[in-house]
Amino acid sequence: MEKYVLNETPLRTSNNFGINNIEIVLDIPSKKTFNGFNVITEDISKIKLNVKEEILNKKGTFLKSSIGLNRNVNYIVKVNIPENTIINENIKLEFNIDEDNDYLVEDIEIVIGKNSSANFEILYNMQEKDIKAFHNGLLDVKLKEGAKSKVVISNMLNHLSDNIFEIQNELSENANLEYILIDFGGKTKISKYNTKCIGDNSKNLLNVIYLGKEKDVIDINYIIETYGIKSQAYINVQGALANFSKKNFKGTIDFKEGSKKSVGKENENCMILSKDATSKSLPMLLCHEEDVEGEHGVSCGKIDEKKLFYIMTKGINYNDAKKLIIKANFSGILEKIDDDELKDIVDNEISKI
Repeated sequence: MEKYVLNETPLRTSNNFGINNIEIVLDIPSKKTFNGFNVITEDISKIKLNVKEEILNKKGTFLKSSIGLNRNVNYIVKVNIPENTIINENIKLEFNIDEDNDYLVEDIEIVIGKNSSANFEILYNMQEKDIKAFHNGLLDVKLKEGAKSKVVISNMLNHLSDNIFEIQNELSENANLEYILIDFGGKTKISKYNTKCIGDNSKNLLNVIYLGKEKDVIDINYIIETYGIKSQAYINVQGALANFSKKNFKGTIDFKEGSKKSVGKENENCMILSKDATSKSLPMLLCHEEDVEGEHGVSCGKIDEKKLFYIMTKGINYNDAKKLIIKANFSGILEKIDDDELKDIVDNEISKI
């Protein structure tokens, strides 16, 4: 076991808040290969896709993540969508974690060419409940001029595992990128998201739902930087904490010099389901430019007892009524998911609270 200091905020606040970074002890297993990768799409002929395994300990194969861990990559995925290409079917990348593949450090690179469009579903799936897995991943997405993409990422690891994941995005002029992150799995969930809206009229929308159970530790660090004129940045986060779970939310929209007439809005809503759960939130707006519009807000509290009582008057017991309210809060984001099978998986996980 080793102690790490990870996931630092872009601007430090008072140390008394205990949210500038996370100090955590991790038991990272020995290095292994990973062989559980699947690409699921019928429209693959239009995509230049290259998947290969790296030799561990090979010089230069460290994950270039800013979270703070230096791990050797054992899987690389590269997807290049050529210019003026429209991929109608979702490109699905599925990583199956099991006893033989319980150590995954992957580097995924996606480049979407000028005026092209492609949507992705990335699933970290784990059926076995009694093994511990380690996942440390990096997703790097670049959208060229006029490109569009929607990316759905689902963390469905089991409750014994560690999930540490970073997303880096770069948007050119008129690029439009939407994310849906479902962060349910793992006793440790550390995530970082950083978008640079470089081009004028670029747009990034981030939607997230998270769940904390038992003694889960959740550390969230989302950053969107606007550089281009009339850029748009939106962060929408919905979560729920049960039992003894702990969560830090750090959300930052940074209006850089030159991003006149840009808009940025962020909101986090956290439902507290237990008197022993702990929630900390730090929403930030940073501004280096005039004539921009920014909003941020955080709400945190217990489920409305009046709503619970009303639902229970319809013959629904307390636990089922609570789950209905959680699903209702998540529904605005879940409705954006096209995959009905994935929706069923999410619904099943919520039912376990």
